[in-house]
Amino acid sequence: MTLRFYVRFASAWGQQLVLCLENGQRLAMDYVDPQTWAFTLEWEDAVIQYRYAIQSEGSLEENTMRGVHFPQNVSAYAIHDTFHFPGDIAASWMRAPFRDVFYTREGMAAANPGTTGSHRFRVRAPLLPVEKKVWLIGNVEPLGNWAPDFAVEMFADGNGIFSVEVELPVQEAIAYKYCVSGSEDDWEWEQGENRTYYSESAASIDDGFARFPRQPWKGAGVAVPVFSLRSGKSLGCGEFADLPLLAEWAAAAGIRMIQLLPVNDTTWSKTWQDSYPYAAVSAFALHPIYIHLPSIGQVRGYAEQQKRLDLPEMDYEATLAFKETALRGFYRAFTPDAAFLDWERAQAHWLPAYANFCCRRDGTSDQGYYRFVQYHLHKQLTTAVAILRSKGIALKGDLPIGMFLHSADVLEQPGLFNTAVQAGAPPDEFATEGQNWGFPAYNWEQMEADGFNWWKRRLQHMAQYFSAFRIDHVLGFFRLWQVPRNAASPLLGYFQPSIPLTASEITDVGIPFSRERYCRPYITDGVISSLFGHEADRLKSAYLEPQSPGFYRLKQAQPFAGEKPSFAAALRQLAANVLFLEPEPDQFHPRFGMADTLSFQALPDLEQTSLRRLADDFFFHRHDELWKRSALHKLPVLTSATDMLVCGEDLGLIPHSVPEVMSALGILGLEVDRMPRYPGRTPADAPYLSVVTPSTHDMSTLRSEVPTDREPSIRRQLLSPAMWCILQLQDWLSLDDSLPHPDDPSQERINVPAILPWYWRYRMPLPLESLLEATSLRDRVHRLISEAGREG
Repeated sequence: MTLRFYVRFASAWGQQLVLCLENGQRLAMDYVDPQTWAFTLEWEDAVIQYRYAIQSEGSLEENTMRGVHFPQNVSAYAIHDTFHFPGDIAASWMRAPFRDVFYTREGMAAANPGTTGSHRFRVRAPLLPVEKKVWLIGNVEPLGNWAPDFAVEMFADGNGIFSVEVELPVQEAIAYKYCVSGSEDDWEWEQGENRTYYSESAASIDDGFARFPRQPWKGAGVAVPVFSLRSGKSLGCGEFADLPLLAEWAAAAGIRMIQLLPVNDTTWSKTWQDSYPYAAVSAFALHPIYIHLPSIGQVRGYAEQQKRLDLPEMDYEATLAFKETALRGFYRAFTPDAAFLDWERAQAHWLPAYANFCCRRDGTSDQGYYRFVQYHLHKQLTTAVAILRSKGIALKGDLPIGMFLHSADVLEQPGLFNTAVQAGAPPDEFATEGQNWGFPAYNWEQMEADGFNWWKRRLQHMAQYFSAFRIDHVLGFFRLWQVPRNAASPLLGYFQPSIPLTASEITDVGIPFSRERYCRPYITDGVISSLFGHEADRLKSAYLEPQSPGFYRLKQAQPFAGEKPSFAAALRQLAANVLFLEPEPDQFHPRFGMADTLSFQALPDLEQTSLRRLADDFFFHRHDELWKRSALHKLPVLTSATDMLVCGEDLGLIPHSVPEVMSALGILGLEVDRMPRYPGRTPADAPYLSVVTPSTHDMSTLRSEVPTDREPSIRRQLLSPAMWCILQLQDWLSLDDSLPHPDDPSQERINVPAILPWYWRYRMPLPLESLLEATSLRDRVHRLISEAGREG
């Protein structure tokens, strides 16, 4: 069969439209005119799955695959499409929260049963209430001759696209429009001129979005880690089974989204240090600490242990240990059934590697226990998600930027990771020394060679549970801060990808460059005295060796561990007292924040001025296009792998191209009131495709910042034009001082990024059952959300 594709796409100079088939083929289309691209393809199957992409500096790929099923005995078929920009506002309304939760048509007819026709019409009508119907009407008898009583009803498919097949007369000019109706007297015709089409023998016509004016949808959400939940039935921390109770409160308060921290398994040492939710030991496995034991069976001593662990903050180790003991008891009586075996087969791409990892960690050979636990975690989370959706609540997950160094994924697929360096972040408001997370970086070239399958599977796995997700540290997809594994401080990191400087580039701007002076720690008696004071002699004896009179060099071994914090911090500062890094021979990176070093301050003024200019250009101009291309090469994999709504945590030192790229891909940015992107920026300035919030889990809460009435601060967020206003649960609770609260507001803070490791253990100060009875808070939250024009 001959397929002829025609795509409405107003291209710009240098853009190439590409037809992307489900089998991985990418076919460059032919330019026809300023509004049309075309391609002819010979095809044998009865159905084709495809999407379009714009190829220029990177790939702007449509988020959703299209599908066409062909009539029988057809030798030629035409496909008339409209390119859908991922960054279009209306495209975001076709994502999973809107399609599957807020405006779901699940269970309704997906096509006109028993009807076939020569032409298939498709159109998108997002934000359409379920009681409304979409109709096709036009100037020929099969389309009703413009009479609403004879218009053709359309039906939504699994992607939320309305379609219908009709038999049209051949070689005739067709004029038509789409309409919406709710009752006999409630017809809304789409705006603008009639649509036109010259009928062919058989064709599919995709008209993009129907032209119905719609107000931008806005919603409110609550952010809370699962471990922070507290209920009368959970033990030691929040559990997946607690989510329906939170959803019941959220629905009553007008909140439409629950945002979680990562729920992946992080178990490595079985100590409190495993409480860090971003150090996943598997990209797929769920954390056993979130299991609800009574859903599996009776547990001896459960009530007593509940009381023992009903603490102001989570006891991670005791909670995990008790649940593991109970789970092993359940497993001894477990017999796999057909449902378990079906689930197990479907998880073959990750479960064996994870179970192997757990066996090595625990010194056992029985993989079955770990599979059993994951099966029940999956069942419990799936059950919770179904209840949330039935209440109109979307669940938002969190995609960590890195993987734990010894994780199942790194062990199973080492070629995808670069373990010689560690991922982190440069200095910012959260951590003045920068951050070293200890995660390996990614080998992006190898990931691309594998078709980015690991990322796609990871996202598709998340989509079982979540309708939206947050990309942790999305800036890392533009450029990642890499710290050599033997580096003493995250200040000795550098961005990758990057364009390193050559020695000649440095000397050409008048800098008398030498490796010894610029690339080695600058250590003199004056520097030592400034940093170490009366402990200078101990430093020299333990860590230094003389180089020349008054100058020193660090010994090769740098065992800073075990030193008291102030001495260790001074040692890291000394090791980072350099002006350039040389991770590869003859490739030089200015040290981030070099002007703050004692080495820099010892230079002549003229040399300082030249270095400042060189560093400013390096960090803020030199890599603009490179980092833009880097992001456009990687992020479309995440945005197009599923229909989840995509949000990005774009805080910190932001490359110039970040807003442009995220907007083009339809990724919602994060606007934090206390960390404005530009001086004077407020929530009222937030773009529609964004999430506004007064605080994140890395920050203090409103009670720490606003001692008394916090309603004005929250109303300021809700009145923003942003699609989402998501507050931490602590900030919602701060509206009612009559509720229990920690005496010290700093105890509400979930994480302090500058301190690693940090004990992630915050628990809400009242059980969810009591929250449901707090009608004063519920009514106040509902009123604020409604007054702000957000969906409730």
